[in-house]
Amino acid sequence: MGYENAKNSYLRNQVMGASPTKLIEMLYQGAIKSVKIAEIAIENDDAKKAHKELIRAQDILMELKGSLNTEVEGDVPEDLESLYEFMYQQLVKANMNKDQTLLPPVVKMLTELLDAWEQITTEVK
Repeated sequence: MGYENAKNSYLRNQVMGASPTKLIEMLYQGAIKSVKIAEIAIENDDAKKAHKELIRAQDILMELKGSLNTEVEGDVPEDLESLYEFMYQQLVKANMNKDQTLLPPVVKMLTELLDAWEQITTEVK
């Protein structure tokens, strides 16, 4: 029990002390991790764990969608919103059908978004 409390406390401190750009990075990383864990859980016929991780990834996508700055000029916010919605729907389908084949493309898209985010935030610094 002590380890779990220490881990949760550490994570809470990491999140509370993170900059907004770091929070977005952490959300992408968390979504990628959850989808990969869900993929393994489906492979191992662990429907409960797969469900938990896919719901976590869906929640993260909704958080990312909600954090979009819609006042930015151009198509980027709208394109990201559509992409987040598409990935969300893929996760819902994967969860309903326990279909792991839907997950690698989502991981790939999230990884590409994370890479782009890291590159953009590095260039801005």
